[in-house]
Amino acid sequence: MALKQAIAVAALQEAAGEVINKSVCEVPGGWLALVRTADGKRLAVAAQGEAPLCAMLKEAEQKTEVKGVQVTVAALNANNAAVVRRFVKWAAPSACGTRGASVGFSDWLGEADAFAAELFAKRQLKPVLVDYTAEDSAALQRNFLEAVDAATWGVLEAGWREGYGANAAGLKTEEDIVKALLYGYSMIGFDCSDKINLDIEKLSDAEVEKRFEEFNETFRAAVNASYLNAEFKVGNSKLSFEETQLHRIILEYGEAIMHVQFIYNSYLKNTPWDIDFELSLSKPGKLLTPQEHYLIANELERNGIKLAAVCLDMLNEDAALAENLQLHCDIASAFEYRLSLGNADIGLADPAAVMKYAKGKVHFKLNNILWLSAVKLIAASDAELYAKLAETAGISPAPVESLCGTEAGRALALSYKKALNPKEAGLAAAVKEFLAGHKAEYAEAVRNDVGSFLKKI
Repeated sequence: MALKQAIAVAALQEAAGEVINKSVCEVPGGWLALVRTADGKRLAVAAQGEAPLCAMLKEAEQKTEVKGVQVTVAALNANNAAVVRRFVKWAAPSACGTRGASVGFSDWLGEADAFAAELFAKRQLKPVLVDYTAEDSAALQRNFLEAVDAATWGVLEAGWREGYGANAAGLKTEEDIVKALLYGYSMIGFDCSDKINLDIEKLSDAEVEKRFEEFNETFRAAVNASYLNAEFKVGNSKLSFEETQLHRIILEYGEAIMHVQFIYNSYLKNTPWDIDFELSLSKPGKLLTPQEHYLIANELERNGIKLAAVCLDMLNEDAALAENLQLHCDIASAFEYRLSLGNADIGLADPAAVMKYAKGKVHFKLNNILWLSAVKLIAASDAELYAKLAETAGISPAPVESLCGTEAGRALALSYKKALNPKEAGLAAAVKEFLAGHKAEYAEAVRNDVGSFLKKI
């Protein structure tokens, strides 16, 4: 006879500690839950006999029998997070696909996933609870596995069964792509900006034509035949290419397009599970034009590359979207992928307009909102710690609300890379200690700040 939930929870409560009710879920041979103990949160399993997953747990701190029920209590470590993802499918990241809207977060401190997920109940939006780059990993001394593990425990604690994504974003090396796949990330964000040749921007038209003539005649003829003397319908608009403009795009983006093909075919073409492939095309000092966007998308589609999203960083590309929002959205729709907008919380002027023109098929990255929620709470309650954060950002400790939309506000939002870096300001421990003492207030701050953004879309 299967173990009943009520009996399992009673055994966990008696042997392990306070059961977090939302986390209780059935697993083969028993029931699993998070519990609060005198030493912090732990993973606990109740089973009649030995549940299959118990043999896979590491750092099992306690094994007890309560009225014929075997209770195992184990640490919240990386191995056990992987075990949970294996046996509790909704605790593992899943792909978003190319339809609908989603909202991503970067939880630099690993403190907000549990209550961030709850904000999406009854909404036609999917949360992406991890949006993490190799640059962030290096700055925060926190690896990709720690980030997805924090989301796993947060989702389990919240009992969030509706699905969530995890994005290993802005990856540039094959090594990082392999790691992200091994760690179970559902979205791979590849940054090909290093292969974009901005030196072409400085060339005269004559110099561009001279460089283009260096390609073999067959290639040149194929490019010209594909794009010149033609109009390309995207939505209600039409795009066309001038000769030198076309050749300039080929010179500037050609290597990037070939490199994306190599990466996709080598690592992402035949994964045994669904993966969202997000391509980052933003580069400081360069605004993506509709013609560039169209040609890149068209060449990748012609070569069998299946994009889930093209990512534009709103710290660089807000002006491009402001000028050509409809066109960029129509291009994404024409090639059946979504726009993914980085730093949307501090760089995107009108998220509602994007939702409208993208017909709801868009991914908003709120990379800074969880951090700023913490900073605002610190500013209101701990002047000394806030002064240190402001100093790290290179600004005066003015009220956070007065900084919204200013360069100082942007500096404060991006200051996490120094503030939490143990090799620089090293304030992570102080901030985490503060949040531990203000957990309810921080949860409320996140609900308010994220909720305000969600209302805009």
